[in-house]
Amino acid sequence: MDFSTNNDLKRSNSYSSIDETSSRRFSNFNASQYRTDLTSPPASETGFAGAPSTQTTAWPASGRRGSKPRFSVGFRPRSRFVYRAYNFAIAMTLFLMVLPLFLVITALLALTQGAPIFYRGPRIGENGKLFDVYKFRSLDTAKAAKLTKDKVLPKGTGLETPMGLFLRETRLDEIPQLLNVIKGDMNMCGPRPVRPEIAAQYSATIPDYERRFRVKPGMIGPAQAFMSHGTSKAIRSRLNNKLCRTEVSYLGEISLVFLVGACVLARTVARIGSLAFGKRAERAEVARARVYDMRFVSDDGQSRAVFWVDEDQLILDQGNALNVPLSGRLTMLLPDGQTRSAAVELSTVQAIAPNGRIQVAYAAKTEFSAHILSRYLFQAVVVPHRSEFLLAKMRRAFARSKAA
Repeated sequence: MDFSTNNDLKRSNSYSSIDETSSRRFSNFNASQYRTDLTSPPASETGFAGAPSTQTTAWPASGRRGSKPRFSVGFRPRSRFVYRAYNFAIAMTLFLMVLPLFLVITALLALTQGAPIFYRGPRIGENGKLFDVYKFRSLDTAKAAKLTKDKVLPKGTGLETPMGLFLRETRLDEIPQLLNVIKGDMNMCGPRPVRPEIAAQYSATIPDYERRFRVKPGMIGPAQAFMSHGTSKAIRSRLNNKLCRTEVSYLGEISLVFLVGACVLARTVARIGSLAFGKRAERAEVARARVYDMRFVSDDGQSRAVFWVDEDQLILDQGNALNVPLSGRLTMLLPDGQTRSAAVELSTVQAIAPNGRIQVAYAAKTEFSAHILSRYLFQAVVVPHRSEFLLAKMRRAFARSKAA
């Protein structure tokens, strides 16, 4: 799947601030306020959301040649009975397959952090019904509860348990949600479940946010698989809204489930490798800019090679004549020959080297640009671009050896 050229994701924000009425509505949560059965009126008629989209084409649509998705996913089942039986069968099969890993993680958590092993928290399900979601506990429960009372967990809080950071980075903490699917609270694919407090904020600021409550939440979904934790919730919501209007594709859904499983396995192995060979991983991070042949093209048309880049700073070749602040685009060449670019602004010069290289702070100018950087450059996603798959890398290596 390729989400880099979809115009719906790039629309400018027009969100209103949270008012007291919306805040009270969710603080005194009542499931009847969320009756969003498939036969109910549009969200705009309920008084909750902004104007609904009239576009019904299955998402994502091709933005240019070579960007067609390999499979499609939707959240609206043709038969609820058949879809429930399918989800039960898939979840039960997967749970039996991962049961040894489930027991190993349980034992390790018991040894390293003690009870409780599992986290249970309220989430909004289909038609506003509340249920408890299950996870392996990965945070200091008391401190996390205070910090995330009305917001998602900020990055870099340091509240993880001894194994918590590893579990969260590899997404292994979500394995117990297979039990939620077996119980019928969730589906394998769907919008991620949210807390009532978080729904209060996003409902007041993101148009048509409540559409997600017309279907069951999912253990996985395109928004979770192809977007990072830092991707704007508005962008995620636009994707989920389209999929809530799209019929289920069983082939596409099964493909996504096993693709995510394979990527989680690869991510786990890579994470273990980085812990064992930290210096090698660090050298790989330093080489990121050269791997993607990155350049900074300023608005006046000047192009400079990027020697090094991380999430908030970069080093430019021949940057000694740079006048900041300066707007432009970071361009990158993906391994399969496709290009991506993100609008950024250079803000503060951090250092200047004798060879003319300059280290400068930068930031993405739009939410969509931040998504492009996190997905394609930093690969802070479960499923990377298909050009980064192991099979694609092996194919390119074989082509190079054959050419030599």
